[in-house]
Amino acid sequence: MMKSLLYIISLLTVLLLNGCANQAFFSPTNERDPSEKVSRVYSLSGNHIAYRLFPTSNSPQRGTIVHFHGNSGQMEQTQEKVIWLTQHGFNVLTFDYSGFGYSTGHVTDKAAYLDAISMLNFINQYNQYNHQPLFVVATSTGSNIFLRAWADNPVAIDGMILDSPFSSYIKEAQFVLRHSPFGIMYDWFAQFIMRDDYAAEQSLHRVPSSHALVIHCQHDAVVPFEFGEHVYQHIKGSKTFMALDDCRHARAMTNEHPHYQQHIAQWLKTTEQLVRNQTSVTPIEMIAYQE
Repeated sequence: MMKSLLYIISLLTVLLLNGCANQAFFSPTNERDPSEKVSRVYSLSGNHIAYRLFPTSNSPQRGTIVHFHGNSGQMEQTQEKVIWLTQHGFNVLTFDYSGFGYSTGHVTDKAAYLDAISMLNFINQYNQYNHQPLFVVATSTGSNIFLRAWADNPVAIDGMILDSPFSSYIKEAQFVLRHSPFGIMYDWFAQFIMRDDYAAEQSLHRVPSSHALVIHCQHDAVVPFEFGEHVYQHIKGSKTFMALDDCRHARAMTNEHPHYQQHIAQWLKTTEQLVRNQTSVTPIEMIAYQE
């Protein structure tokens, strides 16, 4: 046990000295041969960010949704969480952070933050010509990245869905360490090796007011339910919290749960009409959903 503990502490110390501890959050999948439908936009990170637009075939269009995916895979592996929304009248735009998929560069928390700001600017320009309600779906780590970027770069967004969100790399690292072998002995070390320089934790009060839907599985084993509650309590605007049962981390929006998809699509359609009519909705404290 002592040997294992010393090894872990040594590893974490090396990460600290090399300034790359937060990279442990990211597990990108890379692709060599880009799809013909992949486009790129230049990012403030100095890299070129790959994105794809999936237009809806429905008429009239209800709006555009931009997906900020989580910490692993790449956009073609995570698009299942949002691409089904094209069937409900929404255009869907997916993209990859630096070092993911077809995007260039290497992933870091700073690069992802700068990529998010760049994508917010890009979709803001896009929407000036599209003239449709604009929504963001941000999943897990993507919520942390998006919320901080939007707090610092408050472009016009009509609504957001935060799926399994958290706002602190440090607190999430502590949770993961605490639930690993011997973790109770060294979870405190996370506060010394991780950083929240580009996290949303200290900026939640600056996130613009918006229509918001926060969804979180009550038994999430990766990002604890209370982290989602914390984000919900600190964002402003007309908001709804969906407490979900019988689902795994960040899987509630996939085809594994058509019942949840139905409720999410209905929230988007209702919010789209509210946005077009420029009306507000009373915040709902919590709704518990079971399949």
